[in-house]
Amino acid sequence: MGRSIYLNRMKFSRYDEKHVMVYLNEEQVADYVPEDAPEEFTPVTAYAYTGSEDDGGTLIVAADDSRDSLVNGIIRTRYSQTEEDAIKTHQIIRLTDPGNAKSEQYTAEWLEFNDFRTQAITTVDSWLNQ
Repeated sequence: MGRSIYLNRMKFSRYDEKHVMVYLNEEQVADYVPEDAPEEFTPVTAYAYTGSEDDGGTLIVAADDSRDSLVNGIIRTRYSQTEEDAIKTHQIIRLTDPGNAKSEQYTAEWLEFNDFRTQAITTVDSWLNQ
């Protein structure tokens, strides 16, 4: 995992026809002063990103820059399509058979998936609305 700090908030950029470089796991860094800054540099709010690439970015599969494609690409960094389908199937089981022995487990995995999905949507919306 790579982590880098930037003086400006990062968005996404097209890497090639099938991939986009995104910057996730944003952390605000208050009163940041770069190591190589001149002595008179005034501390600023900076942004740190952690991802699979050395620069803190994460390469995702996204055929285009649409909201749906970017959100799906972020979701795929944690869940394969097969894993997502299983989680949704477990929800159907939980709702149709509330007494199922794995109902609590299915609820927990749904909440975790949905939280990550909501974060992906919020992130993409912030990029597209800037």
